[in-house]
Amino acid sequence: MAVMLALGLWGLDRGTMWRDESATYQMARRTLPQIRDALGSVDAVHGLYYLLMHPLLALHPSEVTMRLPSVLAAVAATALVAALGCRLARPRVGLWAGLLYAATPVVTHYAQEGRSYALVTAGAAWATYLLVGAAGLAVGAATGGAAGGVPADRSAPGPRATPADRPAPGPGVTPADRPASGPGATPADRPAPGQAPTPGAGAVSRAAGPAGAAGAAGGPARSAAPDRAAGEAGRAASDARVRSAVLVRGGVPRVARAASAPGPERAASGAGWRWAAYGGVVAVTALLHVFAVLMLAAHALTLLVSRAPRRVWWGWGSASAGAVCAVLPLAALARRQSAQIAWIRHPTPGRLWAVVEDFAGPSALVLALNLLLIAVAVVRPRWRSLTAVALPLFCVPPVLLFALAFHRPCFHERYLLFALAGIPLLAAAGVDRLAGVGMDGLARVVARCRGVAGVERSARVVARCWGVAGVERSARVVAGRRAGVGVDRWAGVVSDGLVGVVAGWLARVVARCRAAVEADRLAGVVTDRGRAMLARRRAVVGGRRAVVAAAGVLAVGCGFVWQLPLHQREREPLSRQDDLAALAAAVGRLTRSGEPVLYDPPKERRIAIAYPRPLAGLRDIALGTPGPASGTLYGVDVGPAELLRRLGGARSAWVIAADEPETRRAKTTVLTGRFRLAYSLCLPGIRLEHYVRAGPAG
Repeated sequence: MAVMLALGLWGLDRGTMWRDESATYQMARRTLPQIRDALGSVDAVHGLYYLLMHPLLALHPSEVTMRLPSVLAAVAATALVAALGCRLARPRVGLWAGLLYAATPVVTHYAQEGRSYALVTAGAAWATYLLVGAAGLAVGAATGGAAGGVPADRSAPGPRATPADRPAPGPGVTPADRPASGPGATPADRPAPGQAPTPGAGAVSRAAGPAGAAGAAGGPARSAAPDRAAGEAGRAASDARVRSAVLVRGGVPRVARAASAPGPERAASGAGWRWAAYGGVVAVTALLHVFAVLMLAAHALTLLVSRAPRRVWWGWGSASAGAVCAVLPLAALARRQSAQIAWIRHPTPGRLWAVVEDFAGPSALVLALNLLLIAVAVVRPRWRSLTAVALPLFCVPPVLLFALAFHRPCFHERYLLFALAGIPLLAAAGVDRLAGVGMDGLARVVARCRGVAGVERSARVVARCWGVAGVERSARVVAGRRAGVGVDRWAGVVSDGLVGVVAGWLARVVARCRAAVEADRLAGVVTDRGRAMLARRRAVVGGRRAVVAAAGVLAVGCGFVWQLPLHQREREPLSRQDDLAALAAAVGRLTRSGEPVLYDPPKERRIAIAYPRPLAGLRDIALGTPGPASGTLYGVDVGPAELLRRLGGARSAWVIAADEPETRRAKTTVLTGRFRLAYSLCLPGIRLEHYVRAGPAG
């Protein structure tokens, strides 16, 4: 976020506006009734954006103020892209994806433009983030389709996942709760010759967990069937809990979190609110620009690839239907105003490839690397949920808009800026995949260099680190074996003076007491060693991950430096289609106060609207009704007869004409015959022509 904010504020004041920004500047400064009247005839697709900009420009009308919302929206989009990477993969993938997004030149281009496209991108990223949460696509989610992560009810192997149903050693645990069967069982636990085996209390406790302890109170009189039922119930209760008591983020044990997880009713209610939020964000984003509704098709493909359950489809369908219904009136109105984009040509495959170059490049080296990383992430996905979200977001909207443009030309990169978020996510996933392969290969090389002994030692260390529970059980087995000899000796001594039944009972009690004490001592020693090894192992793994993450950040930084000239060019006045400030200054130097001027066509009046001071002395002789009063952007001109009447006493006139060959120049036609062209000057985007009267005035 800080990187995107710095890049957005760098060179924000270019000292000029271009034609689209001038439309924002003049529309947002009108009154609300004037904005409403104008949207009925022009720029309906930007109506919500003008309403949002209205109070902001009312406070301080300036170019920087007009562009600040786009900068903040780009910062929000960067944060959401990073959050998607963290949620769909791991933190370092989110870090890389956010940096890649911020370092893309086209992102900073629209982040410094007073139009709605950066806000649309932030809204689409937010809607995608809400989709991931509502559909359960995040790594480790317990619901949803093939998320590609570890299920939430499966404990991670190793000492972090010690059985929660095992009582901790301490005064609150009775020795009878400890298992004493198995290879280390004492002789007192073995049935006497000719006697039917009866399950002991320890066996019941080990098999059934907390539920089996209650069954042990009945003693040997219990039948085998109830004991098996109690054991199955205990195992079911144990499996239903997350088997770890290690503190996690927030200081809450996983057991406590599992116990406090919402039930089906609360989960369904929460999912409903998430889908409602998703539908609202999609609707607002599409109202900012109607083509943003294409992200729904990308999200539908994501759910299809993820094999989402029926309830997810139902929630998504309801939210999408609501959003589409909210946008339909705007789409119908925008269709009637489609003449505004008549300048867009029918698309060609080259235009589609140009969008890929702008979004994934634009320099050849960065483009090649990004495409390679995207191919790695798609062909050999490590995070399937991320691929299922990012690939449709990047591919589906451009293809659909490209197909729609064959019916009505409307294909332009700025309408697809919201799809760019899929590229840094896929590229970061590709880097993570290559980093994982490299680390695995390096580990194998190191293991071979150390030799077989080192490999075995490493295996023992890993086994100890990932198996504290097994180490403790092994300690109990060893303690039981050590106590077995003592049990036999004590049983022989006691049986000489007491009845055999009492002797056996006392022997079992003594054996279990000594086994418990010895097990506690050995388990404590081994567990401390295991925890120390685990801490060292975690420190090593954490250091390696930090190095890999830093290497990825360095690579992104090198890519930014490589494309630094492109970033610098985006902050120059000539980075846009025209420079209205320079045009106004040039016209002001060449004209004199009081001379008549004609704007042909009327849209060229935007120069005087954006920068009125250099042209304040000129008379707009063709203007009939100004834009705010007529409900148009640039006003309504008078007819040819009225124009000739107004030019009756003029000896000369200036014409600011569009430098477009296909533009019909109606006002120049009126001047022909009565005025002659004295000279013409070509400026960026316009032609400045000076006409003088051919005969006497009047």
